[in-house]
Amino acid sequence: MQTKIKSFKNYFCDAISCSLGEFIDVYDSQFDEDELLSKLSKEEINIICQYAIVKNKIAGVGELYLKVPIASIGREALEMFKMGGKVIISAKQKEDLTTNDFVGDRVILYIEDLLDYKEGALSDIADFLGRTDMPVIINLGRTLEEIGKLVNRYGKSPVEVLEDFGYLDRECYVYGLNFIDKDDQKLLASYNANIIFSPRSDGEEGRGAINLYNFIYNRLKFVFSSGKCYNIDMLAEGKLARINTNNLMYEKGLIKDEELLEALVTQNGENNFEIDNFALKNCLFDKKIEISQFNEKYLMLRERIKEIINKIKE
Repeated sequence: MQTKIKSFKNYFCDAISCSLGEFIDVYDSQFDEDELLSKLSKEEINIICQYAIVKNKIAGVGELYLKVPIASIGREALEMFKMGGKVIISAKQKEDLTTNDFVGDRVILYIEDLLDYKEGALSDIADFLGRTDMPVIINLGRTLEEIGKLVNRYGKSPVEVLEDFGYLDRECYVYGLNFIDKDDQKLLASYNANIIFSPRSDGEEGRGAINLYNFIYNRLKFVFSSGKCYNIDMLAEGKLARINTNNLMYEKGLIKDEELLEALVTQNGENNFEIDNFALKNCLFDKKIEISQFNEKYLMLRERIKEIINKIKE
C-alpha cells in the first residue's frame, strides 16, 4: 500500500551558495559575496538563480524562498520553472525595488543582522514593510555574541527588540534562533511568528544546534530550509533536527515523524510522492527523493556554472 506526501517547502535557500557551493567554500570566513557579485554579469546571475531552482525541483521542492542578488531576475526564474514561493532580497536593496517587483506578491525583505542597522534605519524598514505589506525574514540569535550586543545596545532581549520596532505585527519569519531563550520563544509564539530552521547549514557554519522540542512545546510555527547548502535534501534537514534534539535532550522519540512532515511539506506544491507504508513508518527520513525530469536541464546549467567559476578564478 502506498501513501502520498506532497512536495517540500524550502523557506530559505541562498542562490549563490546553492549554485556555487560545489566549487567554492562559501562557509570560509574569507568568502566575500559582495566581491564575488562584482565579477558577475546579470546573465551569469540569472544562470545561478536557475541552477538553484532546478536543484530544488529535482529534490522535490514545490515552494521555494530563494535569496537572490537581483529581485527581477529571481522572480522571472521562479516563474520560468513554475516554482511557488518568493524571492528574498536584502533590506539594504529596498530602494532598488521597482514597481514590477511588487507584482504577484513575490518579494520578501531580508534583514541579515539587526546590528548592521542603526535604530532609525530599522524604523524606516518597518515603515516600508507597513506601506508595502511585504513579509520580512530576520536573522536573530545565531550567536551568543550577537545576543549580548543587542542587549547592550537596546537594553532588551532580541525578540523584545523586534516587538518594539513592530516587526512582529506583520508576516514575519525569524531565521536562526540558535541561542534564543524560552521567554523569547514564548513571546514569539504570542505573535504567531514563523520560525525557519536550517540544521545542515547551521552545522556547516558551526552554529549551535536547535532544540526542536522546546519550539514544539512552546507551540511555535516552524519550517525548514537548506540555507547555504548546495546539496538540497529536505528530508535530511528534518532528520538532523531530530538527531540534534535527541542529543540535546538526552532522550529519543520526542519528535514525531508526523510533526516533521507537517513542517516540511507544502499544501501548494504540484508534486506528490508515493511512499510505501513501511518507509513512512520506519525509514522515510533515510530516503532521498529525486525527480528525474529536470536532470537534462541540471547538467546543462552545471556546465554553465563551471564556466562562471573558471572566470571568477582567473
